[in-house]
Amino acid sequence: MVGMFERGDGDLGIGNLFISALGGRNKHQHYTAPFGQENTCFMIKKGTSTPRWQSLALPFRKDTWIAVLVMALLLGPIFFALSRPHVTGRYEKLNYQSMAFVSLYTFGVHLKVAQTQIPVSLSLQIFVAFLWVYVIIVLEAYSAKLVSFLTVERIPEGINTIEELYQSSLSVYGNTIYYQESLELAQNVHARKLADHYYTIKDFDVAYKNIMNGQGAYMASSNNLIYMMSLYSKNGIPTMRLLKECFQADNTAVGVQSHSPLKRNLDQAVNWVREAGLPYQWRRETLMILRQERRANASNDAMDAPEPEPEPESEGENRVSFSLEHLQGVFIMYGVGCGLSLIVFVSELPIYY
Repeated sequence: MVGMFERGDGDLGIGNLFISALGGRNKHQHYTAPFGQENTCFMIKKGTSTPRWQSLALPFRKDTWIAVLVMALLLGPIFFALSRPHVTGRYEKLNYQSMAFVSLYTFGVHLKVAQTQIPVSLSLQIFVAFLWVYVIIVLEAYSAKLVSFLTVERIPEGINTIEELYQSSLSVYGNTIYYQESLELAQNVHARKLADHYYTIKDFDVAYKNIMNGQGAYMASSNNLIYMMSLYSKNGIPTMRLLKECFQADNTAVGVQSHSPLKRNLDQAVNWVREAGLPYQWRRETLMILRQERRANASNDAMDAPEPEPEPESEGENRVSFSLEHLQGVFIMYGVGCGLSLIVFVSELPIYY
């Protein structure tokens, strides 16, 4: 296309054309005002989703589960010890129960099951009151996260940065030498090293086969990659994903001949198009048309399957498991409740002895 401008064979070049001086292209053509900005990103094979049965443990992280388990194991003995000194002086139904019963009592509270035997002593009442508040908050937090992990597919973390991509030794594919030249001039040292692993492949079907075999990653503009993800999805589920870290941002424009008399009017028209938000709307319409065509050619089962629009971050990384940092407030609150209960418990001892 740049050569056609230089020879005067073309007036306009419309496409995913980056405003750049790489390859000396600005010596043979000019650009109109930019109509958008594109991030150059990397696309790799989508990893295997986490088995659904593991979703039951995903709402909490390992340290949170350990903390909850320790609390559950300690509650029974603490409850049992607080009820022992009250055998005389005040009738406490829980006095005569075994350790097994008290453990089941606290386990029932963890399931939010109302207990018929209510503590009488003030220290035990404070302990049970804070126990219920703790249990309600923890269970509600678990239930809310569980709905998300049960209904949305979760992909384990994989390659997400340029450094990780370089360390993986995967090849990098693209449809033009422009991306290799961009990598060679990058400030990121790992991006520059990726230039040695770059291969130009014009046929995306060949690149797609290599990507799905786990041999490489594909490099292109983000919108182009999103389009390819939608085009090569299966039953509405993308088979590829984008890395979180992109390479660089470039302005996109319409190409014209050097010193073209059309440039002034074209700049004004392109600015109108950009200000009206039409490039974004046209991308959405393109994906909608693509889905309609794929549904029309698919089988009846495939037509009924939902086909969400792929996004650069389509793995559900925002569904973060609760850590101790998230729930530290409830543990601190319950620690305060246990301390208050112990103070009252100590103050009650002289009454009965």
